[in-house]
Amino acid sequence: MNLELLQIFLNIVLIFTALYLICIAAFTFGLFNLKERFHSVNKNNLIKVSVLIAARNEEKNIEKLLESLKKQSFSKELFEVIIVNDHSTDNTDEIINDFINKNKELDVKLLKAEKTGKKHAISQALHSAINELVIVTDADCVLNDLWIESIVGFYQEEKCKMILAPVLLSPAENLFEKMQVLEHLSLIGSTAGSASIGFPVMCNGANMAYERKAALEVEKFRKDFDIPSGDDMFLLEQFVKRYGHNNVKFLLSKSAVVKTKTCKTIKDFFRQRRRWVSKTKSYTSWKVIVTALIVLFFNLSIISLLVSAFFVPALWSIYILLTLLKFFIDLPLLKNITNFMNQGSLLKWVLPLEIIYPFYVVFTALSGTIFTKLKSENGKWTQSN
Repeated sequence: MNLELLQIFLNIVLIFTALYLICIAAFTFGLFNLKERFHSVNKNNLIKVSVLIAARNEEKNIEKLLESLKKQSFSKELFEVIIVNDHSTDNTDEIINDFINKNKELDVKLLKAEKTGKKHAISQALHSAINELVIVTDADCVLNDLWIESIVGFYQEEKCKMILAPVLLSPAENLFEKMQVLEHLSLIGSTAGSASIGFPVMCNGANMAYERKAALEVEKFRKDFDIPSGDDMFLLEQFVKRYGHNNVKFLLSKSAVVKTKTCKTIKDFFRQRRRWVSKTKSYTSWKVIVTALIVLFFNLSIISLLVSAFFVPALWSIYILLTLLKFFIDLPLLKNITNFMNQGSLLKWVLPLEIIYPFYVVFTALSGTIFTKLKSENGKWTQSN
């Protein structure tokens, strides 16, 4: 390799390393500044809640979610549950109706989806909701008994327009599942940290809340309904644009954690991640775009160093040093969020994940943005490669 080209290449690597360090350090600082505690409800200012759920072919999971809603400590008179059945072809509908008939004390409404996809289903539920605060979760989640109460208490204190909350993948029994959980925890840690410093760039639609009136208002400005995925991120973008980043807060409380399942196969895992990545082409927030590009090009730099080292052996030491540097950059954030989620035992897998992660990021980024197309067939969104 020409020495001049090598110098340019190493300078580019150095630039993206510095940018990545600044980005993760900022998120880590934000995460450390968040105080984990339970937010009790102010009973002198009671707030009513609407829980929104989109469900499609969830016969194996929906009953667990409904039972966890039944166990909520929050007064059953103060919340409604609106479930939109998004063209299920299994017994999801029957299971929900059976639960409704057996639990009359709960205000549960089951609606038939008017259009296709989770995004439209949540919008339909939002327009049917009647209460001040809306909380959204997924049909395959299990909720803490204090879930609604902790979110309402936080909302009463902060009076923000949007609340982001933690999601834990479970179980983590084999190595593949442990890697998934650890990678997802890094995303949750970054979500919490970025929101804490007033730079919200991520969210998870399995656990978020917002004011109903504010959501109805920002929906007028959304232009993403023809994009099948991204109901959470596009909504976050619009909330930040209209109400400012200070109106988006992260709730760091074990009581607010929801659990959802890990992917069982590598194929399912990459299909999910490609679906997540495919929507990034339509983001308009420079904060989200710049953060994503920094992460992508930093990891691409690591791979480029590895490949180049086969031709320029002197680069092996730089590749190893950069991998170790990434490990030490990521470790404080991962340690903090794994301890919060009681998943500290997973930290021993951080270094192996750091070696694999650059390949995973680059592969999903390229396949998700270039090779993956989302299309609708028979009322169901699928992927084609």
